[in-house]
Amino acid sequence: MNLNHLIYGEVNQGAPIVFLNGMTQSTAHWKSQAKHFSSKYTVLTYDARGQGDSSLGLEPLSLEIHASDLLELLERLQFEQCHLVGFSHGARIALAFSSLYPEKVKSLTLCSATALPSVRAKTIIKSWREVLSRGGLEAMAWCSLPSILGPDYLAANERMIRGMIRASVDRNSLVGTTALLEAMIDYPDLSEFATETSCPTQVLFGSHDPLVEKEGANELARLTKGEVFEIIDCGHTIPIERPKVFQQHIEKFLGKIEISK
Repeated sequence: MNLNHLIYGEVNQGAPIVFLNGMTQSTAHWKSQAKHFSSKYTVLTYDARGQGDSSLGLEPLSLEIHASDLLELLERLQFEQCHLVGFSHGARIALAFSSLYPEKVKSLTLCSATALPSVRAKTIIKSWREVLSRGGLEAMAWCSLPSILGPDYLAANERMIRGMIRASVDRNSLVGTTALLEAMIDYPDLSEFATETSCPTQVLFGSHDPLVEKEGANELARLTKGEVFEIIDCGHTIPIERPKVFQQHIEKFLGKIEISK
């Protein structure tokens, strides 16, 4: 499986930071973050199956398939270990990868993920599937936007909303998004992978995130024996809504790991 990917920085800067996309995201979402971290770290961004410029493949999607794809990519690029930073759908892949291939992971940042998905969150995601099947990508983008972006960010960027919708439609395919969404609804709870994770872990969640409640983020941190941080006045999409705060948490976290070597 050939996955679309980009490398930033020098390839000899130690274990790379790997950023893993949210469900309807692509490598484009990580561009500014990748440039920021590339002065000190090698950075790898990639599109999972069904995302961006990566193909969907013929196999039914699962977390195990996504994890296997990432393993193949890392081995092809000759990266022995990595720091995983996963957002939402990408956090699920990161946690599954860490559970299945623990020797490959030096640290784990799980952003906007939960070990206790609420009925509300499950219903929101199922509503996306219904809107996608009945109205297509643009309808789903309009439907999902109020759930994935917090009220402060939406208010400050109201004039950009139509552009966000167009970008979402342009970077996704109906077939790929449908496959990803159908698979995600049936993914196992993250608690099944969390207790198998042994690397340093941090969990980030937004205080205004309707998809990740505080109890679920705290439980994910407890199961992974990690730290948990609440990002105040922020919705689901922390890297976009609070990019500097997101950077600071990763820098501090990786800095502590380097000191403890």
